[in-house]
Order: sequence, then structure tokens, then C-alpha cells
Amino acid sequence: MGDEPRATVGTSPAPAPASGDALEVVWCGCERFAPCLERQLAAREALVRGEGRPTLFLVEHPPVLTLGRRGARSDILWPDEVLAARGIEVCESPRGGEVTLHAPGQLVAYPVVYVGKRIRAHIVRLADTARALLAEVGVPGTEFRMEHPGVWLGPRKLASIGIHVSRGVAVQGISINLGVDPDLFSALVSCGTPDIRMTSAADLGVDPPPMREAADRFAALWRASAAP
Repeated sequence: MGDEPRATVGTSPAPAPASGDALEVVWCGCERFAPCLERQLAAREALVRGEGRPTLFLVEHPPVLTLGRRGARSDILWPDEVLAARGIEVCESPRGGEVTLHAPGQLVAYPVVYVGKRIRAHIVRLADTARALLAEVGVPGTEFRMEHPGVWLGPRKLASIGIHVSRGVAVQGISINLGVDPDLFSALVSCGTPDIRMTSAADLGVDPPPMREAADRFAALWRASAAP
């Protein structure tokens, strides 16, 4: 989900910051991309109206290729019949960036929160939380890069970031590869750049934790990273 700034921004007026309501964490389990996106958009509308709470959606998607605002179908390398045979959907996303893979073995975090104009700070916070989680599961030494935003270990990319901000509230977020089938990455040109090497913690010799456990840890780390 990473090209500078890997976000798209709506032009409507921003709301006042949320009133301090506690973050709501929602574990969606294994849920298709489209209904999960609808959840986020509904949560944003509620937050903008002052009727909702900041919400962190955590999910593991069935196989899907999502196209950001700059995504090109030509970056999907497998023909439709192969995608269908492998059960891979293709969906559009309001986020910035190009084509991204979501699949089992990947933890996806979607914070629907007020960010105002602090978009870069939000992106860095997503990356830092993912880096902390990866360090806990046995992948230390990762770094955030704003070019193709995400979390990297040397030449390999472990997590991708793509968001959309409207009226000061963000949707979409970060996908963290814990144990994705590496063959699935050959279905696309990740981030519109052929030389990007996507990998998972499992490919680095790590035994990833159960997805729900990883989701709970991400939520705890996200809370802990909140500005005082």
C-alpha cells in the first residue's frame, strides 16, 4: 500500500479534533477487503459527525489485489483466469499508491482517526508501530522509508503503507507481512516498481505468532505510541 506521500487527501473542511474518546479496537478476523473498507468509511462519517469514536480495525484479508488512486491494471501480472483459480479478488481503494497484495498471513491495521494536517506523522506512527511488532516477533533492525512508504529490512519490504485522508480523518493504513505465501507476490508489480522485493517475517526464518495475537500486540503498541 507506498509512493511519496502514499496518501490521498480530500478537500472538504477538516473537523475539530476528536473529543478524547478512547480508541475502539475492532478485530475483524478474516474479512474481504470491500466490506472492511465500508466499515472504515462508515466509521469516518460517524467520527466527522461527532457521533463516533476513533477506531482501529485489525483484519486478515483473503487474497486480494487492491488498486490505489495511481494503480494500473497493467501492474497485475496474472491473467484473470489465474486470479479466479487462485481465489484472488481485484478491488479499488481510495488510498494513494499503486497495486498492493493483501492475503492470509498478513496483518492489516486500519486506524480511522483524526490526523488533521499531520499526515506524515500518522504515516511514521504506523511504520514505527509495525517496526516494534516485527522486533517483538523476531525481526529487529527494520527501518521506515518514505519513498515507497513502509517498513524495510535492507532491500526487502515487510510492510506497506497507504492511506486516504478526508476532512482530517484517515482511513486505510498498513499491511504487515508475517507469513504470506511468497508465490502470491509474483501476481503483481508491487508499488508500481518491478525491483521491489516483498518478503514476510516467515521468509526470514521467524515463526510468526497467531494472527489474533499479533493483532492484539499491534493494538497495544499503537495505544502506547499515542502522543501524550
